[in-house]
Amino acid sequence: MPDSHNAGDFGQFLINAPHEYGITKEKLEHRTDGHLDIDSVRAGAILICPVKVKGGGVYVGDMHAMQGDGEIAGHTTDVSGEATLEVHVIKGLTIEGPILLPPAEDLPFLARPVSVAELGQARKLALEYKQAYLEEALPIQVVGSGANLNEAADNGLERMARLMEMSVDEVKNRVTISGAVEIGRLPGVVTISMLCPAKQLEKLGIASLVKEQYGL
Repeated sequence: MPDSHNAGDFGQFLINAPHEYGITKEKLEHRTDGHLDIDSVRAGAILICPVKVKGGGVYVGDMHAMQGDGEIAGHTTDVSGEATLEVHVIKGLTIEGPILLPPAEDLPFLARPVSVAELGQARKLALEYKQAYLEEALPIQVVGSGANLNEAADNGLERMARLMEMSVDEVKNRVTISGAVEIGRLPGVVTISMLCPAKQLEKLGIASLVKEQYGL
């Protein structure tokens, strides 16, 4: 599908379209959500992209000089420019949509890694209330997209649930207390931020990337 429509919102215009790029609703589910328009995809970010075709490549475009959350007007200060990328292949990782590790200052407050001082306070409370186990958790963002923001949020929560091997209800509760849902672009791209169990990220093979990104 065209790069400009590779998302769950703009891709709606391709469903049963009368031109050569017309697709079915089912085929839109195979999108990679490459058309992000998420303002924290910037210098210093790590973006883990799904590869859904053999020999899939990398493209970069739609560069913005500035953009508030949401790209509310449907456009922003589009510019030409040069981007320098470092690309690695993570073999064996199957994901439905992008995983974003933004620069630390772009993480929502509740999804930021726990500091040494905060961990010390948590251990003190755990001892006081006889809590034997403290989960090691690391932040990631999962991109969701859909025809509108509600569908995009549902898509992102479902993707996070499958990735973490949790129920959607558990993800919703975790996102409420240790994460956020943020608008990437209107009408329908969001990021689901969550502090995720380090053990599950290790199982996926991305824990080391997360730790490196946030100096852990």
